[in-house]
Amino acid sequence: MVGSGRRVTIPRIYVSTYELWEGSVVDVTLYNESLKSSSFLARIQQGFRIQIPRIEYEDLELKPGSIVKVHLMKIEKRKESATSRK
Repeated sequence: MVGSGRRVTIPRIYVSTYELWEGSVVDVTLYNESLKSSSFLARIQQGFRIQIPRIEYEDLELKPGSIVKVHLMKIEKRKESATSRK
């Protein structure tokens, strides 16, 4: 459910299972009640929330209290080796 400030809270079971700690970057696919979708990158905020970008929020015609289906995929940072930076 969409809260105030275009925020969605992630249930704790998903936070711990997928190690979605504060500051983690996630690839988000959001579906509204009519199954129209939108994808974007977001950073996990304090309280294990993500914020929906304004353009996505308006495009999906969301408002506080809207029911949404959310798919998240954690984006892993790749470490560069010294040889690949030449």
